[in-house]
Amino acid sequence: MHSAGDNDHATLSAVQDTCSLVSTDSVCAIESPRPAFRDRVAAYMTSLQEQIVAEFERYGLAFRRESWSRHEGGGGLSCTFPPAHSSPSEPSIDYPIEKAGVNVSRIHGTLSRKAVEHRKHLYASLQEVDDSCSFFATGLSLMFHPRNPHVSTVHANYRYFEVLDGPLTSHESAGDTQSSPKVLAWWFGVIADLNPTYLYEDDIRHFHSTLKEACDFHHPGLYSIFKASCDDYIYIPHRNEYRGVGGVRFDEMDSDAMRSLLLANEPNLPEVMLARLTSQESLFELVQRLGNAFLPSFLPILNRRSSIMVTDAERRWQLLRRGRAVEFSLIVDRGTKFGLATPGIKAENIFFTMPPKASWEYLSEMGNEEGTEETRLLEVLRSPRNWV
Repeated sequence: MHSAGDNDHATLSAVQDTCSLVSTDSVCAIESPRPAFRDRVAAYMTSLQEQIVAEFERYGLAFRRESWSRHEGGGGLSCTFPPAHSSPSEPSIDYPIEKAGVNVSRIHGTLSRKAVEHRKHLYASLQEVDDSCSFFATGLSLMFHPRNPHVSTVHANYRYFEVLDGPLTSHESAGDTQSSPKVLAWWFGVIADLNPTYLYEDDIRHFHSTLKEACDFHHPGLYSIFKASCDDYIYIPHRNEYRGVGGVRFDEMDSDAMRSLLLANEPNLPEVMLARLTSQESLFELVQRLGNAFLPSFLPILNRRSSIMVTDAERRWQLLRRGRAVEFSLIVDRGTKFGLATPGIKAENIFFTMPPKASWEYLSEMGNEEGTEETRLLEVLRSPRNWV
C-alpha cells in the first residue's frame, strides 16, 4: 500500500514548478505597468483551474465549460462534470469521478453597510466607513465526488477579497489600473479538506502531509493551526460529527492576522522575519503553494483506490455519508449562505458542490454495529486525530 513519501513530495515539487508562483513571471507575464495585485491573483486562479481540469481530462472526463456574468459586475467560468448531454445520475462507469466542479469567479460590486459593520473589528481601516463600500473578489472552488466509495471526496476553496473606497469600472476590472480605487482592506481565505467514506489511514496521512509541506514552506507551525481551524469549521453540531478528516483552513487572513498568529506561537520572532512572512506578496505565495498542492494531495488517493471492487452495502454507506455532507452545506456552511446572499450569483454555482445522489435512513444500523469499517470511520469523525 502506497503512503506519503519521497515520491509524493517529489510530485508536489514538480507540480509547484509547473504551476509556478505568480510572484514570478511564469504564470502572468509582467509588463509595464505592472498588473494590479487583484489581477495577478485572478490570473493565478484561472491558471490553477486550467491545470486541474486538464489533469482530470486525462482520465477521460469531459468537462462542461460555461462562462457567466453578473449584471452587478464581473463573472466567471464554471467547469463541471458530467457535461450537459450526460445524465447526472448515470455517467459512464468508466469514469472514476461521478460528479465534479472546478469553478472560478471574478466579481465586483457593492458591499452592504451590514457587511462592512461586521468586519470593522477586524480591519482598522474600516472604522471610519459609515456606509456601504465597493468590493472585489476572486476565487476558485472545487469538489470531486468519486464513484468508488473507497476513494475520498475532496473539497477546496481559494479566495481573495478587497474592500474599496470606490467602484471598479469595467476597464479597471479588466486590468486598467490608471484610476483604480483605493484598497481599504484585503484578505485571503483557503480551505482544503478530505471526506472519506472508508478509513484508509495512509490516504489521510498523505493528504495532510502534502498540505503540511506546503504550509511549512511559509513557516513551520502554521499547519497545526490551520488544521485545527479546519476541524472546527467542518463540525456538524446536530450530528456531533465532523464532515470528514479535515485538512487546512484560514479566513480573512491579512498582514495583521498573520502577524498575530505568528506572535502567539513565537513571541520573539524577529521583526525582519515578521515583515517578510506577513506581507501581501508572502501570503499570496502561501495561497499558491496550497493551491498547487491540490493535485499531488489527491491524485495518488484516486489512483490507488479507484479499481477496488464495490459492494451494494458500501455504495449504500457512501450515499448515507453524502447525506451528511448535504446537511453541512445547507445548515452549517457559511460559504453557502454568503454565496446565496451575493446579488447576481446563480444558485447552480453555489450548489455545484452537492453530490449527484445522497441518502437518508431513519435510525440506520450502519455505523452503529461494533467492529465494522463503517463504525471505525464514525469513531474518527466524532473525535478528530492528528495525522502528521
